[in-house]
Amino acid sequence: MSSLSTSNVFADKDAAVFPTFYQALDRKDLDAIHAASLEVLQTVGYHMPVDEARQLIAENGGKIIGERAYITPKMVERAFETLQPVKLYDRLGNLSPLLQPGRVCFSTIADTFYVQDPYTQATRPFLKNDQHWLTTVIDALDNIDYVQVVGQAHDVPNELQSQVALLQTLRSTTKPILVYPYDRAGLLDILEAVSIVAGGWEVFEQKPFLMCAAVPAGPLAGSEYHLELLLACAERNVPVLNYNCPALGGNSPADIAATMVLSNADWLANLVLHQLKRPGAPFCTAGFTMQLMDMKSTLWAYCAPETLQAYSAIADLAHYYRMPAFGLEMTCDIPTIDAQMGVELEAQCIRALLSGVEMVHNAGIYGAGKLCGAEAVILADEIIAYTRASMKPIQVKAEALSQAIELILMVGPLGEYVSQEHTLKNFRKFWYPRVFERPMFDPRADQPRTGLVDRLNQRARWLIENHRPLPLSAAMLEQLDNLERSWYARSRQNP
Repeated sequence: MSSLSTSNVFADKDAAVFPTFYQALDRKDLDAIHAASLEVLQTVGYHMPVDEARQLIAENGGKIIGERAYITPKMVERAFETLQPVKLYDRLGNLSPLLQPGRVCFSTIADTFYVQDPYTQATRPFLKNDQHWLTTVIDALDNIDYVQVVGQAHDVPNELQSQVALLQTLRSTTKPILVYPYDRAGLLDILEAVSIVAGGWEVFEQKPFLMCAAVPAGPLAGSEYHLELLLACAERNVPVLNYNCPALGGNSPADIAATMVLSNADWLANLVLHQLKRPGAPFCTAGFTMQLMDMKSTLWAYCAPETLQAYSAIADLAHYYRMPAFGLEMTCDIPTIDAQMGVELEAQCIRALLSGVEMVHNAGIYGAGKLCGAEAVILADEIIAYTRASMKPIQVKAEALSQAIELILMVGPLGEYVSQEHTLKNFRKFWYPRVFERPMFDPRADQPRTGLVDRLNQRARWLIENHRPLPLSAAMLEQLDNLERSWYARSRQNP
């Protein structure tokens, strides 16, 4: 197998930049997966149906046969040498923890094919106006750090999906945004809107609050639209997130290590192409999603225990490359809010924090990615808060221990601490739930209680009706409205 020199690329001395509690793979394992990925790129190659992409590979040491591109280890090494760390900001220009090494951040999708209506409780097709109230809820949730915008509204023309969804999102949150453009034209529309909100393209380049996703059709199979997006993002210096979507036993081997080799080769090929187009252009993360194809139902399961194993390994591989990790999804396979949802969300949240996955996505999306609802996102937010609180390091300081001894001496054996000044000063530091309960109750009495799903719905409706995201200026809103009208006019002229 070919190997990549690690002299200046993956130095051990920098491993502590990505602190984790748990590792699935050791250095020997990671070296082996990397070497095998290079072997795949040289012998199997990568499907590249875009002329410009193949030309860049050919001009820089690769080999092209038909639409297959073969990439050398040296090309991969050069790509890593030109990579630069990426910083993201919110719409107000404040530095975001997103992409910072070791900072686990969570997001959710602000649109899916179907939505649970918070007032009728019916599941129905997602519509354009749903983007506003759902993003309003997301904006209010402290533990949802960024927003994903895909564009899946049933009442918006296909060619305007991601653009219109982005406008709705920009009007309803200041949080960083991950957007999924449908094509190059959609990307350019999005960048025009972003430039308006940023106050000019140069301002956005200095403090970007948006990154674009370029997602290939499957491992080692670049699609025309995703490669064009990847190249356009590099050309325009727009932060880009690239990942593929293997399913164990479906479009990839029924083995985690083998699928990691396949999918990592895909990620490396896209990294090389992006950096060839513009060395140093912002490439945000390493990693990919991984599901398991359930052979009973043929469902691509997001929450199988094997996927949790895989996400830790994927995070280890990303950190091996000294990159923020992407891949883990805090979602569930079942289409209802119930105990299974809680178990699956909690399992993935713990895994993210243990393995230090910097970018967790799809928090609260359910039904294997087909459904969204404010209630499920609020439940995810509560679980994230609960889990973060449980995993905070405990600080032990000499001064505090000395004060503790004095307090214990004063109270003595069999004493109580409820009335002590120390308790008054410290009890608010504990975590208290918003929608979970710790009720006092008499187990012998028949006491009516509001169930969790009802409490989630009540909070959802309260946030929709009362939370007010920081608005854009009237001038910006007018410009965005005019831009949207121009898109619809173009769409009518070119159906």
